Amino acid sequence: MDAQEILALYATGHRNFSHVSLVQVCLTDAKLIEAELGTELIGAELIGADLRGAD
Repeated sequence: MDAQEILALYATGHRNFSHVSLVQVCLTDAKLIEAELGTELIGAELIGADLRGAD
């Protein structure tokens, strides 16, 4: 799943991304407040990302 798909799902209220591979995904400046990431973020770009309350 790429960043656009993740952000589109988040915009519709989806918060559980625990089974989604986020390896090398670019989430620069993304707002994923209270999202459940619970996955590997190896090589992910998170510069400026708002992950407040994320797990």
